[in-house]
Amino acid sequence: MQYKNFSDLELAKFRELQRQCFSTLVAIGKTLEIGMTEREVAYALRQSFRTQGVRSYFHVPVALFGDRTAYPGDFGQFEALATDRVLEDGMAVILDAAPIYDGYLVDTSMPFAFGENPLMQDLTRKLEPFRRYILDQVRAEVSFQEIEHGVDNMIRDLGAENCHRKHIGLVMGHRVMKMATRPWSNLEYKLMAVPQISWFFWKSFLAQKGLQNDSPNWNHTRTSDHPPSVGLWAVEPHFAINGVGTKFEEIMVITDSDAYWLDDDLPHTRVWAGAKSTLEFT
Repeated sequence: MQYKNFSDLELAKFRELQRQCFSTLVAIGKTLEIGMTEREVAYALRQSFRTQGVRSYFHVPVALFGDRTAYPGDFGQFEALATDRVLEDGMAVILDAAPIYDGYLVDTSMPFAFGENPLMQDLTRKLEPFRRYILDQVRAEVSFQEIEHGVDNMIRDLGAENCHRKHIGLVMGHRVMKMATRPWSNLEYKLMAVPQISWFFWKSFLAQKGLQNDSPNWNHTRTSDHPPSVGLWAVEPHFAINGVGTKFEEIMVITDSDAYWLDDDLPHTRVWAGAKSTLEFT
């Protein structure tokens, strides 16, 4: 399992596939209609990815409607899975997908308002400083744990609730990897990529037991109390106000001497540049 020391060609492939994944979220997002359920939208995402050759996922496609975008109350780590929640006019929506393309894992999230929802539009624009802050702190070699605490403080300053601490693994970010082609590379169980997920949980277990300091999770716990780790990271700050949640998720590249976002032209960055919605991405 490769998670660092990628060649320029491999990084270019990750960039291409990340864009392809975002374009899929946008395309399905444009087909939404009143009365559709989260399950129907998640199924449409799976069908679209299947036509692209995807057979397994780091996590299955997710569609969140309304207050479920805000991970309300004691929202369990698996409650993000699609439900029968029905789409209504003006709802906040988050689409999230982590397909595996020929061994390349990408993980993307896209927020938007279905109809008019000024709060969702405002909160999505408020994500921009988080992207700058996280990159600046990584470049300054601040610990992963301290960066998450800084993000949490920024969320609190907005009067918002931290939602990414309710993600699986409590993650604000996680490793992104590529798996070499092997006879077992495409093993899956209910669309979940067995080799990649097994590797991820084994590395997490070792870090939690103190047997290594190379956790694939980036969160607020002691396993992230170390300088930024070289490699590719899917970064996903997520917060909510008054039952409306927003987030972005995209790949950051961390090298021995620098860090940068893999791509600066994505649905959320276009919103910050003046687009009305992430659905304007093509």
